[in-house]
Amino acid sequence: DLEGEKIGHICMGGQDTAIPKVKIGVARDAAFCFYYADNLRLLEAAGAELCYFSPMDDGHLPKGIQGLLLGGGYPELYAKELSENLSMRQDIRQAVAQGMPILAECGGFMYLHKTIEDEAGRIYPMAGIIDGECSKGKRLNKHFGYITMTASRDNVLCKKGEQFTAHEFHYYNSTNDGHDFKAVKPVGGRNWITGNTTPTFYGGFPHIYFKGNEKVVYQFLDKCSNK
Repeated sequence: DLEGEKIGHICMGGQDTAIPKVKIGVARDAAFCFYYADNLRLLEAAGAELCYFSPMDDGHLPKGIQGLLLGGGYPELYAKELSENLSMRQDIRQAVAQGMPILAECGGFMYLHKTIEDEAGRIYPMAGIIDGECSKGKRLNKHFGYITMTASRDNVLCKKGEQFTAHEFHYYNSTNDGHDFKAVKPVGGRNWITGNTTPTFYGGFPHIYFKGNEKVVYQFLDKCSNK
């Protein structure tokens, strides 16, 4: 019975052996609503079963997931609701502590900070994974536009020296942008350092475009399936 649980078959000695999918939890609600459709399609094509959930409304992470994707959006507009969902914040902290591979971009990255300042200047506790605070800037952050990112060390997405394409566009600032990638704009060469990583974690303001280096997808899913 395949029905969403298998991605195909390998013939081994005349036998048809099913390959189980890798289950990835994907945050998706009003607070986390920005994803490249291409990225989600590539994950599914590479063998991911996407399990959508709401960090605002669901009490817990989906059961049986092997990785976590926290996309962009507007957590600052829903900071109170996100902060009050204590069980979800605890689940995510536990997932990180247990080494679950996690990719957190922009809004998802903000959610993992100690605190977020909302539009009215109120401060709310968040997941507390990133040792830093997020606050609203007075204007669009100077780190914006299309970029190429080069890894300064091995991480959950790629090896040291490997590259992928991404973009930044945000008004909020972090006291801990990270230092594990060099981001370079294609015109003019302006560059900056960004991104927090470990062998099982990526968190940063840049939105990654998987088609800029599809190896990123396979490395992430390989980390998830080996956990």
